[in-house]
Amino acid sequence: MPTSTTCSGGSPPRAARSRPHRIGHAFGCFSPRSLAELDGMQAVDITDKLKTYKSAWETSLRSLAGENLDRFIAASADWKERTQPERVAALDAAGTRALARALLTDLTAYTDGDATTARRLAVLRKKTEVAEAASYRMEVRLGVVLRMRAILTAVAGRVYLATRGMPEERAAYEALVRCENLDLGPGEGPLPLVTAAVAEPFPPYEDDVRLAAKVLPAWMGIRFKQAEAETREHHHLEAGAAAVEAVYPDSPAEAAGVQVGDVILGPPGAPFKENQQIREWTMLSKIGEPAPLLVLRGDRQLRVTLAPKPYPLQWTTMAGPPKIDAPAPAVTLTAYRGNVPSKLADGSAHLLFFWATYCGPCKASLPEVLAFERERHTQVIAVTDELREQLDTFFKKFDRPFPETVAMDEYRKAFLAYGVSGTPTFVLLDGAGKVRSYATGYTPEKGLGVAGWSWTKPAPAGG
Repeated sequence: MPTSTTCSGGSPPRAARSRPHRIGHAFGCFSPRSLAELDGMQAVDITDKLKTYKSAWETSLRSLAGENLDRFIAASADWKERTQPERVAALDAAGTRALARALLTDLTAYTDGDATTARRLAVLRKKTEVAEAASYRMEVRLGVVLRMRAILTAVAGRVYLATRGMPEERAAYEALVRCENLDLGPGEGPLPLVTAAVAEPFPPYEDDVRLAAKVLPAWMGIRFKQAEAETREHHHLEAGAAAVEAVYPDSPAEAAGVQVGDVILGPPGAPFKENQQIREWTMLSKIGEPAPLLVLRGDRQLRVTLAPKPYPLQWTTMAGPPKIDAPAPAVTLTAYRGNVPSKLADGSAHLLFFWATYCGPCKASLPEVLAFERERHTQVIAVTDELREQLDTFFKKFDRPFPETVAMDEYRKAFLAYGVSGTPTFVLLDGAGKVRSYATGYTPEKGLGVAGWSWTKPAPAGG
């Protein structure tokens, strides 16, 4: 509601001019006297940073907490039995709450007995809580900035009306004030006594800016997954061994020479023992300080030196799809079945069919994919990043026609090289190994996205 003021001359009331100061004091901000000063406040940038950092720390905390819970249950035959899905599902609401209370009590005692894990959890929890609290305060300050902007704009308007406004402008403003001036009246009976709680002022804005720097995680620049059980068993690796699926451009990992397909074991003498422990280690590393890591590349162990960078708000993007008529990226695929060519520029055309066992549109496209292979005499290579065991399970149950040639891309090198962002993706290569068409997604109307090709599903027999 606008604060009324005399428009015939003078300046805005003292209360209007002091309001930004009172707001600034309450929320730990400076008291701006102009919109330019207000625009210099980087609340949006700091808020985005703190939200990103909080999410990253929370992910690491959840990962370690999950590993700790798994160890606790594995170590207790009683809790292993009590947490069986069928037993939990049979409980009513009261029974579920009682089970949760008992579990937390025993889990707390178990964790307190493991000083190393308890300390790690405390560090990650503290980082998460600090980032979350500072992020909340910064979000509140965004609202404060908007409120201050409204106040300063109103003050500027009143000054203009008082010093340079035309009579008709003043009259229009006074009419607006009268229109918006809602008087509720005294009401009936005495008003209830309400005691307002006095909130403590926010810490200074500059303190939260410094907090953002303190909770800044370090960054390696890879996408990873737990190394497969077969790899870990063959090389006698810990559960925390991390298989590199992607290395981001201009990242510390790229500078250190880490490659897709490498398995990162951990620092010398301190291998990662838990799944995703590499994330926690990286985030807590000192930014810019080189640290050694052991890497398994094929059957050889290598030592690389990695200097983490600050965690980015936006990660660098991976390479996009290859251009039409450009040479196809050279990749090495592992045959699951059929004849996978050693190189794609072998004088024959190929249709790369990037798919997944769980992908409904991939399965819907199969009749047209097989028709294309048959009518165009073009080998279809069905490329998936799933493992042999998953494919074995799938093909034991899948009873419809499927391309004969199936290739595995365990470390997603082909998916990344061809910029595959979703399945199915169809890439047509000519005999010289050049890209002739590229399409993602499938509907019967859209088809395979190959120029000059169209296909109509045959009518059912007897239809």
